[in-house]
Amino acid sequence: MSMEKIRIKDIEEDLYFEKLDNGLEVYLYTKDGIYNNYVTFTTKYGSTYNEFVPLGESKMKSFPKGIAHFLEHKVFVQKEDPQPMEFFGKTGAICNAYTTFKNTTYLFYATNALKGNLSYLLDYVQNIYLTPESVEDEKGIITEEIHMYEDQPSEVLAEKIRLNALTSNPHRDSVIGTVKDIESITKDDLEICYHTFYHPSNMFVVVTGNFDPEEIMEVIRENQKKKEFPKLEEIKVKEFKEEDKVVKEKEVIKIPTNVPKAAYTIKLPLSGLKLSRRKIHLYNYILFTSLFDETSSFDEELKKNGIITETTSISMLNTDTHILISLINETNRYDEFLDKVKERLNNIDISEEDFIRKKRVLISNEIFAYENIETVNDIIIDNIIYDGKLENNPIEVIESLNMEEFKNLIKKMKLNNTSIIVMKK
Repeated sequence: MSMEKIRIKDIEEDLYFEKLDNGLEVYLYTKDGIYNNYVTFTTKYGSTYNEFVPLGESKMKSFPKGIAHFLEHKVFVQKEDPQPMEFFGKTGAICNAYTTFKNTTYLFYATNALKGNLSYLLDYVQNIYLTPESVEDEKGIITEEIHMYEDQPSEVLAEKIRLNALTSNPHRDSVIGTVKDIESITKDDLEICYHTFYHPSNMFVVVTGNFDPEEIMEVIRENQKKKEFPKLEEIKVKEFKEEDKVVKEKEVIKIPTNVPKAAYTIKLPLSGLKLSRRKIHLYNYILFTSLFDETSSFDEELKKNGIITETTSISMLNTDTHILISLINETNRYDEFLDKVKERLNNIDISEEDFIRKKRVLISNEIFAYENIETVNDIIIDNIIYDGKLENNPIEVIESLNMEEFKNLIKKMKLNNTSIIVMKK
């Protein structure tokens, strides 16, 4: 195999790609004048994959929630020293890991010793050490983490938004799981999940920074040649049917918080919207930032009238079946804020001029993203996890957005399918 060069059109940047014999995909992006490197090693395994057919078996099996995050903790602990933190620390590198709904990613930042650090990253992630005792010990650590999140109003709110909007889609559950879930996890569960999802053909490496691509690709090739993995068929994960209706239209939660928080969530069904995920996301960005960001008349009016002091935050969660769009603010006058949000959504009026301005913002964001190696790495991960492939012409996609398609999409969107949450003392 040899590397393929992928040109990101209109941005005029190059990426290098290679798929190894064992299925591992590698993406390399180099930039002159940069002094550090950012490396990620990702498995397409996150908290939503709790029902699947394990490697070497034929039947669907259900696993406790929170297991992907639990596994992230355990992969980070090796049988023999030095442990990852210590190993990377010796060369001044910083390492970390995180679990989302869709992936688990292990990473490090380094200014030197890139080859040694890269080999070590591949080795420790592809080697798990579990004992029944170490699994039990970890339960206490993760339980403490769960309690820590329970004390953070913003975390509680994010979880409540999903629980009140989604019925059966696994995105409704927290990435970390509940204490009850964690207590039920066994060493066998962890091993089955690890061997199914941490297979090279379900994983990919992204290296962004300043290095020689051929040298770094050779390090990865040599590292993988020394390891053997069983053949992995396509992983079968249970598909969920999700109702369009929200679970709870309104809830008031009592929680110690200085200023009440209000969240207005719209549950948008993706079925029937005959557009790519990327286009739907871009149109939603244009729609909701035009209506609610710091440049909107909504923001200006509500600040002037003292209803809000901060700009409304806009969060979007793609759950495969639906998109949850949440408009969140802290305000003592939450009823007025929520009424104004509803009124604005009932009277959408976005000019062609505003539409073009937002498109320009999207294009400049895309171009400037390539100035930052961490952002480029994140873009590649997002592309692979959500689109299944690298988007090599992002500017063309943005330029193809048009007012007619935008208006038709708004007409099809059920903007009155909502769930409201107020958090106050």
